[in-house]
This record gives sequence, C-alpha cells and structure tokens, in this order.
Amino acid sequence: MRIIEGYYMRLGDTIFYAKGVEHPPGKVIAYPKYVLDPKGERMDARRRRYRKLFTQEEQLRYLREYYNEYLVYDPYIGEEVPEIPLDSFNEVYDPLKRAKELLASSKPGIERDATDMILDLSSGFDNDEIGISGSLLVGLHNESSDIDLVVYGEDKGRKVYEILKERLKEEKDYKRYSKGNAEALYKRRREETPISWDEFLKQERRRILEGYYRNREYSIRLVRQSNSYGSKIVRKLGEATLVLEVMDSRESIFTPCRYAVRSLKVVRGPETGRKVEFIYSLRERFTEIASEGDVIEARGEVEVWTYKTGDEVTLLYLGRKGDYMKLLWSRDTDDYINV
Repeated sequence: MRIIEGYYMRLGDTIFYAKGVEHPPGKVIAYPKYVLDPKGERMDARRRRYRKLFTQEEQLRYLREYYNEYLVYDPYIGEEVPEIPLDSFNEVYDPLKRAKELLASSKPGIERDATDMILDLSSGFDNDEIGISGSLLVGLHNESSDIDLVVYGEDKGRKVYEILKERLKEEKDYKRYSKGNAEALYKRRREETPISWDEFLKQERRRILEGYYRNREYSIRLVRQSNSYGSKIVRKLGEATLVLEVMDSRESIFTPCRYAVRSLKVVRGPETGRKVEFIYSLRERFTEIASEGDVIEARGEVEVWTYKTGDEVTLLYLGRKGDYMKLLWSRDTDDYINV
C-alpha cells in the first residue's frame, strides 16, 4: 500500500497524518495530529479522549518527547523529518476506503453532508479517487467538525476544481469565506502565517478549495500521486523575503503546490534569492493565493535542488512558522498595494 497525503495512521494511541507525496521506501513521513488527553474535546468509539495538535511547532515538540527515534536528517528532503516504518503502525486509515463505506451507508448529519458533497463534485465521472480525510476519517469527528476531502490524480483534481468553481457561482450549498465567517480560520493560522486580517481576507475570497458547504466548513486537497523521492539532493541556503512575479500558477491548486515565479527584489536574505524560479509548499494554506501576472511578497527558505541528472533549480520553500505569501498587486483588482 502506498501511503501519501490524506492518509492517517495509528501508532500506539497516537494518530499520525502522512505529509506530502514523497516518502522513503518502506517508510512514511508522518506527524502526530491527535493524542490521548483526558481533557481532550474529541472522543473515539471506545470513549477515549483526544486533543488535536494544531501547529507544526506543537507536533514537533510532541515528536521529540515521545517519538524522537524516528526523527532523521534526510538529504533528499533537506531537513530533519519523522520517517516511520510502515510496519510500525497498528492501523492505517484509508481515505478512499472510508469514502466508500460512507457512500454505502445512510448515516445522517456530517456523514451525509460529506457523501452528498462527494456525489455532487463527481457529477459526470467516477468518484473512486475522492476520499475523506481529517477527523471524519479517523472517527474523531462531531457535528461541528469540518469536511476534509482529498482528490487523487491530476485529471480528477482539475475536474473537481472546475465543478467547484461553477457551484460557488450558484451560491446555494457552497459559499466562500467572507468577512463574517473567516475570523476563526484567521485566528487558527495567524500564529504560523503572520499576515494582516485584511491581507488574509482578500486572499481567502479568491480561494475555492476552502469554504462552506451547507454551513459546514470544508477543505479539499487535490493530490497528484507522482513520487520522485531520491531523485534530488536539497540544500538550504537560508531564510529570505522576496518580491516575485507569478509567471505560471497552474500547479498552485495542488498539494504540494507550486508557482513558477520571476524574482524582482530581495527584501531580506541571501542574494541567491534573485535566482528563485518557483515557490513550493506542502501546506494547503498556500494553494490558490496568486495567479499569473500577480506580484507577491513571500517569506520562506531558499533551497537549491540538485538532481541526479546534474540539473539544478533554486526555489523558495514555504512551510515553517513565520512563512507567508501575500499579494502586492494583481491585474484583476486595484485593491492591492502597488509595488
């Protein structure tokens, strides 16, 4: 079984999630998401209480305290990451299997809304590559939980994206985030992604992979299944803040996401930032932010990827606490500050 973005796994009493699509043979790069806590707000079928680790900082602290033996420096990733052998897990939660189970059932509430959403977004094609992730996947959901969907494959992902665009134009079951309903999301993210409320709101109003379905929050990850682990060595050159022009945003809707860019200015950091060719992130929050022709400011880490072929590319990786992207100018609106 190939475990990638969207899958969850249980190791002892801790529930982990798989990060990204590139994993070493026989292992998975995974971070803890739900941990046992007698005061936790989530409860499983055995009535055990769990709490959610929201930030990457919390997750890393927990790893160092309880699972430090799995943390290794990986030259193909360029940093220390948790690599856990597949045979260590007590249970694997499969998003596609979970979706099939719910589609075959008649459960009410959030389960029904999740399956109705899958059926609606797969209108005209097979829904066998659309799965359910998050708390609904691992049985730690409640009626206030959000709906987390994952779509595997580039073709299916683009089809779902186009259908979702049409649904949001109708403004019936689907709605974008707005000033009235985005504040809680902003509070959850601002500690790790430091942009202002106004900047955040402008960006969220553009996005369609997050929003509301029948008054429930939803998020959708579009995941391509290519695995190039081991094809390159990653060197990190330091943090940088750059002003960049977006040249191509067609891959910005996927997780991991990618924007082809042209570097305009190094605000802070190594001068190598002038060579940055694209932005790359494993984090869903950086999808859909900018379009071709937009000028953005981004903070992240400058990396050089050296492939086995000898080719090299320089990029800006976004993923750590303090990293951000924000629009400075867009041809679509005059709301933004001109560079």
